[in-house]
Amino acid sequence: MFVSSWCRRQLRAAGPMILNLAQTARTLMLVTRCRSLLVSVLMTLVGCASIRHLAGPVHPSRIAANSSNRARAKSHNSLVTPPPYAARTASLDVTFGLQVAGIAPLPDGFEPDMSRPPVWLDRGEIGIFGMFQGRKVVWGIGGTGLSSQRIIVDESGVGGRLLDVALNVDGQVASAVSIDANRSLNVDVANAYATSGVRRVTTLPGNFDWAELKWLSRTELALVTHAAPLPNDELNSSVPQAPATGLYLISVSSHPSTRRLERITCPLSSLFFSPDGSLAVAQGAADAPAALVDLRKQRCLTLRAATPVQLLGWAPGSTAFLYRLADPPGVYRFDLESAEPATIAVSSGAAAYATDGAIIALGSQQLSWRRVVSEPLAPVNVQIAIFEPRENIKTINSLGFATLPTLLFRSTMVLSPATNNAIIETAIPMGPGLEREIIEYSYPARAAFLIAHGQVQGPIAFSWSPDGRQIAILDAAGVHYTLSVIRPPQ
Repeated sequence: MFVSSWCRRQLRAAGPMILNLAQTARTLMLVTRCRSLLVSVLMTLVGCASIRHLAGPVHPSRIAANSSNRARAKSHNSLVTPPPYAARTASLDVTFGLQVAGIAPLPDGFEPDMSRPPVWLDRGEIGIFGMFQGRKVVWGIGGTGLSSQRIIVDESGVGGRLLDVALNVDGQVASAVSIDANRSLNVDVANAYATSGVRRVTTLPGNFDWAELKWLSRTELALVTHAAPLPNDELNSSVPQAPATGLYLISVSSHPSTRRLERITCPLSSLFFSPDGSLAVAQGAADAPAALVDLRKQRCLTLRAATPVQLLGWAPGSTAFLYRLADPPGVYRFDLESAEPATIAVSSGAAAYATDGAIIALGSQQLSWRRVVSEPLAPVNVQIAIFEPRENIKTINSLGFATLPTLLFRSTMVLSPATNNAIIETAIPMGPGLEREIIEYSYPARAAFLIAHGQVQGPIAFSWSPDGRQIAILDAAGVHYTLSVIRPPQ
């Protein structure tokens, strides 16, 4: 068999087993990868729809695979055939045996905003935010095999400066447009698939330098605004000014209405709303501390944390939230009842709430605050921990590889509420560079599977489809970007 032959050649190239961590890690990695490939081939041949029952780690540590191993592999290029893979994105090899719905290169001149994940719309289309030829756009990719592309929103066609766009799964598009000529902010709503029918749902007076839109439901938007300072020659003019910062709730029903939450006067930044829409966390900025915002009581509670914080998720019932801090580095939980933070994972950036309230976090039992400072280059075993706060129960499973604390902190996790499966992105040292690992972790099955891997060549963003059956991956190799849709094991 092709895979078997490749495995035998690779193991011979690894040389004799010696008492050396680098060589041991290299050989173990090859054994496990070969075993995974052989299992994938067998399961594909028998038509098995799931590989979730495979137990054990994702793969052994490749932390110590050094340049000498890589040089030895290069010397055998004439003999070694690369392992099979399902497909290649801009920077990743997709694991053999997985279904790939499509891979679409993004057009030259389009630069995605990698801080915003791909957004799934109805009709199977995916929206990507970015810049194209110097203007803000939302790029749409869909169709069979991701074969069709179009511009959903184009700044050149909105009549002003496009400050923000919000998409929802129904295909509704909300745009916040600043009109410099008459100093106003317009919010328009349209259907992504209609050629006409743009509705203006509100207009605010003032000259705004930024705004943020979020869908709270199918018929309600939240709008955060920040007014730009007036030019010096107009400071004493009689021109009315809008509040410097404001939070508005906008109904986009057949009879639109807008309400400003007057008693929320704290400086606002980007908001992360709770599932019921009654609370939000202002994640902080240079001129605005991180704060918990209560929309019903219209008050703010400043968080005792270094700014900014990165929200990772809300607990079911909106009773707590997870966030990530850079100093000290780690994942924390803030409980609304006690108003106190608790450490979830030291030097980690990946955690999420399952729908039953359990916390799933990437981390390592080997890490402590002291070790992060004293041994930042010492590898640690990577583990998945499951916390059940109500029962004070913690379960830990090893993923079977190691990485550095700094790389663990840069890891991310996105969970699908439809399936309670999570996609984890992390990296490990590999020769002179870093290798990115994309792992699916099934909370119901307590099992992990390597989705894709490849050299870190640029940023990455990903999201689950609404039904939790597919993931969209936006990745880069230099200035070249691709959008890929993959169906992980179910």
